[in-house]
Amino acid sequence: MITIEALHNFPKIERKCNLSAEIIRTIKNKEFNIRDNDILCITSKLISKSEGLFVDLKSINPSQLALRLHQQIPRKDPRLIQIIIDQTSDKSGKKLQISKNFIGGWLPNGLFLTSAGVDKIDAGTAIVLPKNCDEIAKRISDDIFDQLKVRVAIIITDSDGRIDKKGATQVAVGLYGISGLRKSQYQDKTNVETICDMLAASAGLLMGQKGKMLPIVKVHGIDYVFDKFATIMAAVN
Repeated sequence: MITIEALHNFPKIERKCNLSAEIIRTIKNKEFNIRDNDILCITSKLISKSEGLFVDLKSINPSQLALRLHQQIPRKDPRLIQIIIDQTSDKSGKKLQISKNFIGGWLPNGLFLTSAGVDKIDAGTAIVLPKNCDEIAKRISDDIFDQLKVRVAIIITDSDGRIDKKGATQVAVGLYGISGLRKSQYQDKTNVETICDMLAASAGLLMGQKGKMLPIVKVHGIDYVFDKFATIMAAVN
């Protein structure tokens, strides 16, 4: 049986910190039961804050491209659009996808995300996605094993939308311990599923969107073989 359970009362993270230590401390304090081969899904916003990836919007000078795109998408602060452009590492804007009120961007690692993973957290501050989510996922998994002697997979999730649908879901932007892809065979056809995104979306049922404050969710009961070489890069490239 597959079960999904949130780690409640996780402390609010507002500055750079040792996230592994906070997770382990909360697991112990709340007597949150984790077992080998459980999967912990963690929001990218929590990761970004713990890594100190804050951007002061006052420090951003929008380019002419950002100002033009702001005319197309007035709801987006031109400074935020500039950060989105910067995250794609392509000043020309060719790595962006624009449609009505939607803006998405291709990141250098091959992932495509709404707003290129950039999130505005208040009137003057934004946060950006870490460039090494796989490494961070590995570090958290290793730290949990060192302290609790339990080997869990980690999936880092990010909120993502689609041009053809209203609303948002959760997708995987980093992982460690579980393959991002699940293959099955039917007759002569091989079927491939992005199991990492399916797990991220299932965790999103409890995580919700902004304001719900449930940034860590455990998925128990998935049958998989722990793979220390698994990365999100293998699923997108």
